[in-house]
Amino acid sequence: MKTRILVVILAILTIGTSCKKGSKGERTLLPNVTGNAGELVVILPKNLHKDSVGLAYKEILTQDVPFLPQSEPLFDLIMIPPEAFTDIFKSHRNIIFNEVKKSAKKTEMSLKRDVWAAPQTILYVSGPSYKSIKDYIEKERETIVTLFEQAERDRVVQNAIKYEQKSIREKISKKYNVSMRFPKGYRLNFDHDTIAWISFETPLTSQGIILYTFPYTDKNTFTVDYLLKKRNEFVKTIEGPSKGSYMITSEVIKPELTEMMYKNRYYAVMRGFWDVYKHPMGGPFISHITLDEERQRVIVAEAYVYAPSKKKRNYLRQVEALLYTLEIIKP
Repeated sequence: MKTRILVVILAILTIGTSCKKGSKGERTLLPNVTGNAGELVVILPKNLHKDSVGLAYKEILTQDVPFLPQSEPLFDLIMIPPEAFTDIFKSHRNIIFNEVKKSAKKTEMSLKRDVWAAPQTILYVSGPSYKSIKDYIEKERETIVTLFEQAERDRVVQNAIKYEQKSIREKISKKYNVSMRFPKGYRLNFDHDTIAWISFETPLTSQGIILYTFPYTDKNTFTVDYLLKKRNEFVKTIEGPSKGSYMITSEVIKPELTEMMYKNRYYAVMRGFWDVYKHPMGGPFISHITLDEERQRVIVAEAYVYAPSKKKRNYLRQVEALLYTLEIIKP
């Protein structure tokens, strides 16, 4: 299996007291951002929308989100020429500007937060020619995607902090020595000795977090086969709607394991699909797996979505963001 280390640098969120918060949690009087979750505005001359730079942006930013049951792009791209960038777009949540500077010796990018609204993320890309900009964004494609995925996650985390269901964090912290943030509307369905199930339910959807721990006893723990075996042992305690039904891992497509470093901690990240034994239900899941060295235990925090007949990218992105709030409480 091909794995790669993805270093995710996320902004540290601080809790402010204002009802409106900037990208880093600070107080601000700026208006709230506009635009739907996952939208991204790219400012580019119209003649380049279907050529060179425009095609490069489309290829990078609208590639399929991995491990969703239907094709969905990473971002919903809105491409406009500079003259169309009026006040209606200035408050948009995600923006990329492109500028040719004849005096520039190389192409560079810079990031700004909360210029016209909050929490807003704006990327400025400038270079000596549009050819150099195209080459640059293709080289930095992973960085660009990560920046805006981070921005989308940060907004969800801010919401979870601002409207936190504190009772869940208190119960989880006390029992599992792990802290996580959950916004109001989430409920703790159960917390057994080594597994907790928290979810946000509507008549048509379910967004859930499954938290479980087990002793670290095997050097092969951070492999797909080992983690899948453990997953199936734990999630079968989550009962389905029909008698005798319970959650399992789908065998149609084998989950994929990648790696990342976050806040100087190693995580294995597993993506796959879940099913329900003896009942027609299923959807995507993402697991963050890490080692609690001091307690010699493995901690798994998993986000899943059930949203039949609906697009799932934003649902999954919302609940996945909560995984990034996990902190291990020191002994």
